[in-house]
Amino acid sequence: MSKVTTQQIEQLVSLHPEIVCFGSEADRVDDHWITLAEQRLGLELPRTYKWFLKTYAGGEIGTEEIYSLYGVDFESVNGGDIVYQHLVGMKNELIEVDQLVVSETDAGEVFFFNYSQFEGGDCPVTLRLPSGETVRYASDFHEFLYKRIVAHVAGPSQ
Repeated sequence: MSKVTTQQIEQLVSLHPEIVCFGSEADRVDDHWITLAEQRLGLELPRTYKWFLKTYAGGEIGTEEIYSLYGVDFESVNGGDIVYQHLVGMKNELIEVDQLVVSETDAGEVFFFNYSQFEGGDCPVTLRLPSGETVRYASDFHEFLYKRIVAHVAGPSQ
């Protein structure tokens, strides 16, 4: 588990509205949709990701969409719904069963929850580079958000 707190995330979000465009609690999906998603995925969503869904619902950092739950039937939804993205990824053999993609960049980087290391209600976020190499990116979803926001604040040279 990372040492990044919800307060640190909330502060970064409020300090950088030009970079971070998240929804609000009014936009969020309820526990019912989270339960439906977990049942459809056959995976427990990470605790830090559930906090994100219940606090911001979803949104973007820079131009990178953070996959969320749209609150629409998983078979008819499209776009950045995390369940839809997982079903398509599995169908097209782009991901493994223990990988749940949470964001992709225009540069071909793929960030996913690595369920092979799920422990204590959370799991790390792994980065798959365009070369196919994978590296641990963040200890949990809080650290992932923190690092993605900071990367966009710092700009492309960092």
